[in-house]
Amino acid sequence: MESSVNSGLKHFTNLSGDYGNKQLAPIKEHFPELAEYIMGNAYGDIFQRTTIGADWKEIAVISALITMGQYEQLGVHYVMALRVGMTVDQIKGILLHLVPAIGAPRIISAFNVLLATLEEIK
Repeated sequence: MESSVNSGLKHFTNLSGDYGNKQLAPIKEHFPELAEYIMGNAYGDIFQRTTIGADWKEIAVISALITMGQYEQLGVHYVMALRVGMTVDQIKGILLHLVPAIGAPRIISAFNVLLATLEEIK
């Protein structure tokens, strides 16, 4: 498990940079077991699989988080999407295509997170 945690942390850092590490720090400090689980399983395993590209992984995660109304992790995944080559317009396209399925209020909230994230990473 230790090697998958280290591998996952390295992969997470490559995808999210300083922004992601800043978001992860309180979890590592106050709930290290959760951080180890996320790094070992999500980033040490699932996110390193090659069945779909990194951009499609972020499309899936962004769409799922918004659909569930879970906006807290969106900033990290917006940063990851940008770092794997997606553009802001493509991210906005994802949001637009979700409107008919899940409604404008959730998309407005997700867009506000996008704006705040872009401002923070300037």
